[in-house]
Amino acid sequence: MTKSNYENFPVASYFIPKKKRKYIYSIYAFARTGDNIADSVYLKPQEKLGKLEQMAELLNDFDETMFKDDLHFRNIYTALLDTINTLHINKDDLLNLLKAFSQDCEKSRYDNWEELLEYSKYSANPVGRLVLQIFGYSYEKNKEMFILSDYVCTALQLANFWQDVSRDLKMNRIYIPFDEMKKCGYSIEQLLERIESDNFKKLIGKLVDDTYMLFQKGKPLTKMLKGRLRIEIKAIIAGGTAILKMIEKMNYKVLSRRVKISSYQKILIGVKAIF
Repeated sequence: MTKSNYENFPVASYFIPKKKRKYIYSIYAFARTGDNIADSVYLKPQEKLGKLEQMAELLNDFDETMFKDDLHFRNIYTALLDTINTLHINKDDLLNLLKAFSQDCEKSRYDNWEELLEYSKYSANPVGRLVLQIFGYSYEKNKEMFILSDYVCTALQLANFWQDVSRDLKMNRIYIPFDEMKKCGYSIEQLLERIESDNFKKLIGKLVDDTYMLFQKGKPLTKMLKGRLRIEIKAIIAGGTAILKMIEKMNYKVLSRRVKISSYQKILIGVKAIF
């Protein structure tokens, strides 16, 4: 999974208090392991699915003695289960990430926008939900915050999709919905030939506009958060919208160029988030 929002965990962010970082790291390590399995070029699809299923089973039944010779898995789950038990993390969010990784092993095309949003529900939204829980917010008391977080995470996921259309093609993955292609008079054959016609630019422009709207829907979350997490989420939204603006600036030619935020731009985004 090249675009899961677990990649956007603030794993080294200045804005995340040190006492919270070990919990962030433990979830990141879990997600990274699942992602590596799904993207492995050495494993067959069924082998990948088997390993991801094992990861799901271990969430409910983990015994350190089972992994004397596998320090990687032992360390990951020892740290992860400490996070789950200490903070009362909802395991469903972790299982949903694994569900998305499994989907990546079997599905590489999306017929419509609804399918893409459903995928993001498992691949992206759990990240925001997990971070909120780490910072002490709960499903019961802060329901609206979790809904707004979903908008932000889905938007960030989609922004990354449009940023990496060319890179995903190399992995035989197409996240642009086929019905959106059809509406704009563009075909999968043209995409595979990397043709950046006016219809293609119209297509990417529409997807970018729809993604902007999702960021706007989730933006009120920043006013509900406190402390460093508020700054972190403001920076994430700013970074996501910066990607969209850069795609616009290059006239939507994402097949021949890849948008990348420079270190200087990241600094500016961080400064604006603070002030």
